[in-house]
Amino acid sequence: TIKTDWDQMATITFSESGMSIDGTGATDEDGILYITEGGAYTLTGQSSSCSIVINTEENVKLILNGVTLESTNGPVIYGAQVKNLYIELADGSTNSLTDSSTYATDSSTGEVIGKGVISCEDDLIILGTGTLNITANYKHGIVSDDKLYIEDGVINITTSGTDGIHANDLICVDGGTINVDAVSDIMESEDILVINGGTITGTSDDEGIESKNSLYIYGGDIEISVKDDGLNSASYLEIDGGNISITCTSGDAIDCNGNYDGCITINGGSIYAFGGGAPEGAIDSDNASVIINGGEIIAIGDVNSPITEDSEQVTIVYGSFSSDSQIEIKSEAGDTVFSTNTKVSGTTMIISSAAFNLGESYTIYVDGEEAMSVTADTTVVDAGGSAEGMDGMMGGGPGGMGGQGGNSYGEM
Repeated sequence: TIKTDWDQMATITFSESGMSIDGTGATDEDGILYITEGGAYTLTGQSSSCSIVINTEENVKLILNGVTLESTNGPVIYGAQVKNLYIELADGSTNSLTDSSTYATDSSTGEVIGKGVISCEDDLIILGTGTLNITANYKHGIVSDDKLYIEDGVINITTSGTDGIHANDLICVDGGTINVDAVSDIMESEDILVINGGTITGTSDDEGIESKNSLYIYGGDIEISVKDDGLNSASYLEIDGGNISITCTSGDAIDCNGNYDGCITINGGSIYAFGGGAPEGAIDSDNASVIINGGEIIAIGDVNSPITEDSEQVTIVYGSFSSDSQIEIKSEAGDTVFSTNTKVSGTTMIISSAAFNLGESYTIYVDGEEAMSVTADTTVVDAGGSAEGMDGMMGGGPGGMGGQGGNSYGEM
């Protein structure tokens, strides 16, 4: 649950000549705002040389209410120690945070202090309906060494360092509008990554949404354009809902390195996945097959992993096509059950829809001309495309983590 009972501790107003503190729990030490007591703190004003350090074992909430803050020596907000750090974007407010291109180091350890514009050593929760603009010059935009939850808000991140959003243990997006322009990943978790809702758009010179363990998408709107893999997980990737559009220039649109049958499982959602040229593709589960049980899926790529006939939904693996072509699939009764206008040319289009039924025949039309007829004798229908995967034996292995990943903040 989200903590809602807060003691209002202080209001801090920043200016180019310094800061004023009205209340308790915070001190100004040479232009650094130190917060050492739990409670809520409201921040307003503008400064081109400031930073905020939280050091307490209690819960702290920072209410950003129209701040424009720049740091000259590290993160703008640094949670050195805190039970849970809440950052609330005040309704109607626009807030801008910019870090420095170099960070200070700890004199006793030699380690760099902080990893991004908002950097927290403990759990971090972002909420509120305001707007947050982040410019990251050193490394990440928003980073937690533990868990990161995004509940609401409009968050715009530009990085010239690495990831837009990063966490060690968990990233959970429940809502909000997130737009990221990143040098490295749009969003990366070193462990679990869960998307339950919200809107995520972004571009990256590297990967899009990455989990070093398992990635779960239950809802939300995702539209990303990246150079390398669009969705990537190390062990398991599951899509149960949402509207997802992925464009990759050289990587796989949907990629899992689990290398066991079903390490990519699609149970729902509306998905458009465009992967790079060979040896990359639209859906890649290494030497293993993909399970498709539901959803509306268009996946385009030169190399694609095979879809297993153990899938519950019919998938048609269609062959070569040209850009700007109208592809229609009609039922035996002549009804159009699938239609798309191709944005690009390609060698294989994987099409899966609840409109396809086992045992029924379908006719594929290209620009109004009949191209071929197929019958769904199994849940995987060969229509001239290639979903053969990589050479080698198919691996068997355990399934992924079940159930929807929701809020798990622990004791507040």
